[in-house]
Amino acid sequence: MEKKLIIEGMTCDGCATKVLKNLQSIEGVTGVTVSRETNSAVISGENEVSDEAIHESLADVKYNVVEIEDR
Repeated sequence: MEKKLIIEGMTCDGCATKVLKNLQSIEGVTGVTVSRETNSAVISGENEVSDEAIHESLADVKYNVVEIEDR
């Protein structure tokens, strides 16, 4: 499983680090890359990760996932 996320609100490297840590904490996620420059992240895992789990993981740190694309 691999998903590309478009995320609003990342304005600095600290923001990207928070997004990275929160996405890594989702059960089933085995890899995460975050790009502040493109406001995106790619997550991968052996099993499917729900879109709801992705949204919930970033809601606490006030970042908004505006698009999720299955790859």
